Amino acid sequence: MNISKAILAVFTWTVITFLIYVPLVLVIIFSFNDSIYFVFPLKGFTLKWYVRVFEDPLFLKSVVNSIIVALATTAGAILLGVPASFSFVRLRRNNVFAGFIVIPFIIPWLVIGVSCLIFFYTIGIPLSLLTVTLSHVVYSIPLVVLVVAARLISLNPNYEKASMDLGADQIQTFINITLPLIYPSIAISALITFLWSFDNFIITFFTIGSDITVPLWMWGSLRRPVNVPLVAAASSLIIIIGSAIVYLIEEYRLRKSGFLTTLL
Repeated sequence: MNISKAILAVFTWTVITFLIYVPLVLVIIFSFNDSIYFVFPLKGFTLKWYVRVFEDPLFLKSVVNSIIVALATTAGAILLGVPASFSFVRLRRNNVFAGFIVIPFIIPWLVIGVSCLIFFYTIGIPLSLLTVTLSHVVYSIPLVVLVVAARLISLNPNYEKASMDLGADQIQTFINITLPLIYPSIAISALITFLWSFDNFIITFFTIGSDITVPLWMWGSLRRPVNVPLVAAASSLIIIIGSAIVYLIEEYRLRKSGFLTTLL
């Protein structure tokens, strides 16, 4: 039995390493290559692609737009998704409500993008970063609901009952008891939502109009082979910065969870 588990662990580790981490490492390596071709041996070490990326005003504008959309999407998804997760848990035996919440999560992004495009065109809203944000919120809310609801289901209801027995009202109980306990799940769902929104291409492509985001900038740049190293440099920056953010948030979440476990 232990041998089977070890084989499965090695197989999983190998597949994830070669299909995910090796390509990411190769992107970073070739971003320092003094050539537009992704071949070994490397022609030489250079930082010129990073310099050219930061000198590209269109790239800088796309980064700002992507961050604005991702932050707005995250805020909207959390504000709407957290209350909905409570309803989801309270009414989890209601298949209609559960399906209503989950269906946008399983619909292909292509369908959501086309549907949102038709919807905004029909009601006369011009395509912009606003329409992109609203479209991203559509598929982000189910993610927040599912992640937060999973924590709510496993939450011991005696904590809330004890708080109200001691004289706290529902708002005080939520702020002082429930919110600290579900905060890690909210933080994780917010992080995933931000990353999904930041690098979303399909829905953004159909709903953005004349603006530009990082995925669209990359897609446009890849149409010219001479710009491929710029895309590699930009991708490397996103990989490194994104990994650092994920590490810091996860470290903070673990410390917060450990503190709450000790306290309770």
